[in-house]
Amino acid sequence: MTLATHRSLLNASWLLKLRWAAVVGQMLTIAFVGCVLKIPLFWEPLLVIIGATTVSNLFLHLWLSLHRQANPQTDDGHGFDLCLGLVSTMDLLSLTALLYATGGVSNPFFLFLFVNLGLSAILLPRTWVWGLNVLAVFCFVFLLYDHYSIAVLESGPDLQPVRSSGVWSILQLGMIVAFAGCSSVVVYFLTRLTSSLRQHELELREAQRLTAQNEKLEALGTLAAGTAHELATPLSTIAVVAREVEKAVESRLGDHEFNRELVDDIRLIRCELDRCRKILDRMSADAGQTIGEAIQAVSLDRLKTETLAGLSDAGRVDWKTLCRDTTTTALVPLMSLSQALRGLIQNGLDASTADRRVSVEVDCEQSSTWTIRVQDRGAGMIPETASRVGEPFFTTKPPGKGMGLGVFLADNLVRRLGGQMKFQSIVGNGTTVTIHLPNRPLSGELPETPTHSTKHSDWNERPLSTGP
Repeated sequence: MTLATHRSLLNASWLLKLRWAAVVGQMLTIAFVGCVLKIPLFWEPLLVIIGATTVSNLFLHLWLSLHRQANPQTDDGHGFDLCLGLVSTMDLLSLTALLYATGGVSNPFFLFLFVNLGLSAILLPRTWVWGLNVLAVFCFVFLLYDHYSIAVLESGPDLQPVRSSGVWSILQLGMIVAFAGCSSVVVYFLTRLTSSLRQHELELREAQRLTAQNEKLEALGTLAAGTAHELATPLSTIAVVAREVEKAVESRLGDHEFNRELVDDIRLIRCELDRCRKILDRMSADAGQTIGEAIQAVSLDRLKTETLAGLSDAGRVDWKTLCRDTTTTALVPLMSLSQALRGLIQNGLDASTADRRVSVEVDCEQSSTWTIRVQDRGAGMIPETASRVGEPFFTTKPPGKGMGLGVFLADNLVRRLGGQMKFQSIVGNGTTVTIHLPNRPLSGELPETPTHSTKHSDWNERPLSTGP
């Protein structure tokens, strides 16, 4: 459930309770005034108005129950705003009707018009609230113009209905100005306060989300680094032993076909060990080891070279640079950024068939932003799947083909660099990933900071205790 939907459900629940309280309060007030104070009232219209409020509240209760059961996931709250706005409008008109039948503005309960406006300012968007404020002023003017007079409430000729007196008194005109001014001040400050509280709530939720993501990233980094460290020693030992066995078999090779096959198998073992080591190095880097990587001046040409160098199927990638000067540099962590792009490109390659290509476009015509688009021509994703892209350990690949961390880590890197990553996927037309990355150009030459490399020397030259 979205934040807007959750807030709207809560607002609707409170409004429902307040309306029930208003119905009970109105009934008790009318009964006390008519039966105890013996003030003559027009009972029929009053009961009809309160009955209409009761019926509308029953419909609001039913509508709210249906929405709770449906538990909408993509509702942005506009449906709730419309419903609450209509209910608030009805409450304002029904209160005006009650006041019309009970003395108009000579009835002290006309102050409840401010209560309706205050509730609206808390529950509804600003446009709705200002519209209701204008309506409340018109209702107040209407009550001054005409209402059923109650003798005990009339304090003088200045509060007689204009329809009867035929002239607007100075007191009535002053009351209109005072009411409009007070209601506008109330609406202005309450809407500002409500807006500030909602913005604070959004910022707090965003901070909590980022904190949770950073904790996950830290946990992944610890797990990956520990795994690489624990496996490095036994893999190094296996590599050394395999090399020694290979040398021993080669020295007694002779003409035996079996020995030749054995040497080939040993070499295959060593190749697979090299591959395991590279996977461990890459996993350790992906999962957070490069968080502390130094920022350096990187050109588009170098970013392209570093990104494509690690792809096993780079021939299927069409890299197009839309910038006039590809030597333009920006301050970014080269290894981390290239690895993030490489993961997104690899996802596109995996999603596309072998006869289809993945296109990468880099646009830096805007001096303050690099825009990188990675587009594949695969099957695309349905909205439910696309909404979960970026969750850790969520993947659409078959078991053993991916861990569901590439997009999550890439999104974290882009956010740490102050950028933004968006997905657009259409079923049957592929997926497009767009990265907007702030370009922080250097004013002069800066020596490039050496970074950790995923390339290693031959395993036979390493000590047995080598770690990641």
